[in-house]
Formats: sequence, structure tokens, C-alpha cells
Amino acid sequence: KVFVPYICSFVISLYSNGRALAYSNVETIIVFRSCSPLLVSILDWMFLDRELPSARSSAALLGVVVGAIGYVLADSEFAVKGVSAYFWVTCNLCGIVFEMTYGKRLISKVTFSSPVWGSVLYTNALSLCPMFVMAATAGEGHRLGDVEPSAQGLMWLALSCVLGVGISWSGWNCRSRISATAYTLTGVACKFVSVLLNCMLWDRHASPSGLAMLAVCLVCSSAYQQAPVRPRVTGSSPSHRSPSHRSMELER
Repeated sequence: KVFVPYICSFVISLYSNGRALAYSNVETIIVFRSCSPLLVSILDWMFLDRELPSARSSAALLGVVVGAIGYVLADSEFAVKGVSAYFWVTCNLCGIVFEMTYGKRLISKVTFSSPVWGSVLYTNALSLCPMFVMAATAGEGHRLGDVEPSAQGLMWLALSCVLGVGISWSGWNCRSRISATAYTLTGVACKFVSVLLNCMLWDRHASPSGLAMLAVCLVCSSAYQQAPVRPRVTGSSPSHRSPSHRSMELER
């Protein structure tokens, strides 16, 4: 049962990411993803016993927001399609923020004989049915008739499955060792490679001003410093405790 909320956010993140790629460019998704550390850092404090960001980290996160706004203003997709162009990336952002926070809580609280592989198995096995349902409701089944399987295509499909399991394993392994915010920032930093590949392989990438704003977002994200674990002070006043701690006391 504890995996159900995570599976829901995982499925939403995967599906909305694919839909966002269909309606906008890679840079748009990366910039919205760069905003996630700001939200995750707050949830880190509320639910995972971390301190709030320092002055340097707060400035870095604010820089991410400013860069994202600048990118939106410079993005041609926004000028053509307006707010509707950002519906799926917004859904993706919300799913990722919850997934990062709740995933860290799972790996810290749930006991498996093999914590990393157990999380990988549960995540991928339990998400199969929801993904099939979402694909069916979106009309993806009608497109199967246009697919022409080939040996090379099946080989790449099998390879992508293997790589997907590897990514899932390394993700849970990394998540178990660092904070939720630091893990989120690790994913943001990896987007540099995505930008380079997108510029080299495809013609659907942002303008120079948009890329400049993208660079601002990623540099500011990298400047964030992980907040330390909040010390446990016996007899501390309720005003200095996180909302999760205060709610637990009220429930008692």
C-alpha cells in the first residue's frame, strides 16, 4: 500500500514527460525540471527533517525561477500556443516533485531484504497496469496498426528495457545515499547532456536567448548546497518544529 502513491506519481511523470515531448521541445522540459529543487527543498524541510535552504541556496533557487521565467518569455512555443503548451510539463513537474520526496521517504522507511532491488521491482511491476490503462484511454492502441516491427527495432526496444532497469537501479541506489533535493539536482545536472544531444541531432531546439536562460537555470541549480539534517532538540518549542512533527503531535 505504501508504494501506491509513489506508483501514481511515477506513472504521471512518465506519461506526462512523453506528452510534453510531443507538444514542446526538450529545453522546455529541462527548464521546468530545473524548478523542482525549489519545491523539493521545502518538502525536504516539511517531511524529511532537513533544514531550510541557506542564503546562498535560496539565491540559487531564486535564480532558477528567474531563468525559467526568462525562458518562457523567449520560447517560441509559448508565443504560438500560449499556456496550453505548458500543461503537460506542469503535470510532469508536479509528479516529479512528489516522486522525489515520497521516494526518499520510502527508501528510508520501508524494509526490504534488498532495499534497492526491492524498490526497483515494486516500481516497475506495479506501474505496468496503470501505464497500459493510460495508454488505452489516450488512444495509443489505435496506433499499433501503423507499427512495422523489425529485428533492429526489437533489438533497440530490448536494449531500452535493459537500460531502463539499470537507470531505475542506479536511481534508487543514489536516492538512498543523499537527500531528496540533492538527488533532484543530480537529475537536473544530467540534462546538460540532453541539451547537447538535442542541439546536435534535432532541429527543434530553443533560440539562443532561450538557451541562455536555460544555462542560467542549470548553473543556479548547481550552486545549491544540500541542507543539513535538522538536529533533534529535546523539549524544543512547537514553533521551531516542522509541520509534519506538529501534525504528528496533534494526532497523538
